Amino acid sequence: MLGEDNMEKHNNMLKSARVKRAWTPEFVSEQVGVSRNTYIRWESGAQMPRQASLNALCKVFALSPAELGFVGNQMKRTHTLEPEAIVANLSDDQPEGVEEDDEIDDPEQDLSASLLAWSAGLASCWRWYLSGGQRELERLAPTYLNRLMKPTLTPGPEQKLAASLTSQVYQLIALLDLQRGDFSSAQTNGTQALVYSQLAKDWNVYVAAQIRMATIFSARKRIGSALNAYNDALHRINADDDSISPILHSWIFAGLAEIQATMGRETEALQFLKLAIAVFPEKPEEDTCIAYAQCDHSMLYLYQGLVFLRLGQPKLAWEAFSQVDDFKPVPSERMRAEFLRYRAYTSLVLGNMIQSCIYLEAAARAARAINSDLAFSEIYALYEHMLAIWGQEPRVKALASLFQS
Repeated sequence: MLGEDNMEKHNNMLKSARVKRAWTPEFVSEQVGVSRNTYIRWESGAQMPRQASLNALCKVFALSPAELGFVGNQMKRTHTLEPEAIVANLSDDQPEGVEEDDEIDDPEQDLSASLLAWSAGLASCWRWYLSGGQRELERLAPTYLNRLMKPTLTPGPEQKLAASLTSQVYQLIALLDLQRGDFSSAQTNGTQALVYSQLAKDWNVYVAAQIRMATIFSARKRIGSALNAYNDALHRINADDDSISPILHSWIFAGLAEIQATMGRETEALQFLKLAIAVFPEKPEEDTCIAYAQCDHSMLYLYQGLVFLRLGQPKLAWEAFSQVDDFKPVPSERMRAEFLRYRAYTSLVLGNMIQSCIYLEAAARAARAINSDLAFSEIYALYEHMLAIWGQEPRVKALASLFQS
């Protein structure tokens, strides 16, 4: 073992990089290909990663060894080299007394543990999606497919769980496609999510996949297809009511309420909205599907506002959207961006120019922060609408700078 004088201090830079991304140790260790215990030893300073693991770690975080707190350790052995040369010339030999990385090499022996680690990692990915980690997730999500595909297509006791996770990955990729404005890829990947949820016979994941398909169709203004997706999910809920997540159940009713309002069916819309509120769990964080549903009460306020907007009742819509101001805990960055956009639109409908300008500017900045091309393009379309009404107003003209980049 290393002597006490040689033991490295805690690697706070590595831990800070992980915490900043809302990743768990399980998630990072799975991405790098080592056990959780090995990764924990890296953070504690009790062990140095081998070169291959260090390279993988840098790739996962998109940071250099120095930014992850490792260059100082390695420079004790290569003190004449610059940091770039250190990365290229490090030996695979471990310092005396440091254990080898216990990499997972036996699929039969470690598949169950790997699936649990991947499940935890995907939960972190969903939280990251809501906080705006678009570009990082576009790089990471395909690695899950590469690792999950073999167990998903291989009959055995772990196949259903692997297929369920694969469906979740395809749902995530579909939403990432949607935020880029790539509707075709979003629909293709959303369809794949449905296929794998059926292979898994995981009906909660299936319902979630239908919700994502309805979201994609709604963004494409294909209301009939969105309605069909919601109805297919509702049929599954009616067949397996006792096993379906209350959050997903509520989400389907909320989506149907918006669709009915869009079609001018006020009675049906308000009835579905009432059902959505009635079945939503008091403690959503305890829902069995919270890992990939990632939904709280703010969802209900958002759909309530949308229903009133579609029904031509902007004052009631504004009251619903305003509920988010006092909401605890604070909604995610992605949900916040949605509320800002719709508050800007509702202000426009109400004829309040100053309020429209304030919320449009905030919405544009929020859309950039979460790297959503879709949200940003919709905000620009709203700005064009404002120009048509108040185009000669200096405050409205000044907002053009938000879109000049």
